[in-house]
Amino acid sequence: MRSPSDAHQEFAREWRKFDAEQQRAARAAAVAMKYEAATSSQQQSMQAFRQRMAELYRSIESRHLACARLHRLHALRLRRWHFGDQTTLRPVFMAAVAQHLGMDGAAVTLFGQTGEELLVAASDVTARAAHDLEQLIGEGPAHDALDGRELVTAGSAGLAARWPQYGPALSELGVRSVVAVPLRTSRLLGSLCAFTSRGGVHTGAGPATEEVADALANTVLLASYGATDDNAPHGTLFDDADYFGAVHQAVGMVAVHCGCDIDTALAMLRARAFADSLDVAEISRRVVEDGYQLC
Repeated sequence: MRSPSDAHQEFAREWRKFDAEQQRAARAAAVAMKYEAATSSQQQSMQAFRQRMAELYRSIESRHLACARLHRLHALRLRRWHFGDQTTLRPVFMAAVAQHLGMDGAAVTLFGQTGEELLVAASDVTARAAHDLEQLIGEGPAHDALDGRELVTAGSAGLAARWPQYGPALSELGVRSVVAVPLRTSRLLGSLCAFTSRGGVHTGAGPATEEVADALANTVLLASYGATDDNAPHGTLFDDADYFGAVHQAVGMVAVHCGCDIDTALAMLRARAFADSLDVAEISRRVVEDGYQLC
């Protein structure tokens, strides 16, 4: 159990981030206002440029305001937990994301440039199980959002129609609807998926999820690199993340031992995990640490 001092430091950190994001939003708004005011000038040749710059800084303002709302919500949840019932699980940042979106759960998955999964951060056990199912089966909203580079929504009967294997398995977890969007900066980073037990999602869920994904990719994730000696990611989101280094190592080991390519080795890991009712990470751990062999 954390001490009162630890508790204070943890949610005080989130309040500082909330305040910093509000200040960044205010600075972006001030610049946007200058360009907006200048659009009324008589110099027509610069009108289009000023309009584009005003729109750009309004977008930056919205991004920082969205991030501020997430940090504030996470701070409030942490404070209630620290001074309330600590027998419950400590609130994680992704739970604040899910609450902000009006969904039951949410998960962020980051992918490498060759499509391999690097890490996942989930709001709760159901969201994590939904991710693990997708990793095991090889189809689902995170992959579709990444491949199509656009918003993905599915609900009720649409789950099984869109994902014949993943959809029914997801329904067994009590999930009835899902929204997924890509995370991107100058390149694709991963995906944000949100889940609910309701048979459909509200009309604003898609745009709201895209706004949060933009804030996560361009603010939270970018601010999480480079401040440690090994340049490893850290901070609010990464403190709650699980990394998949063992999976990549196991894929390589299986490929060498079985004399197959990487894709086949991953398929073998998924098949064995499915047959043994385990997740891919656990089978990978056994391969790497226990010498478990698939062929």
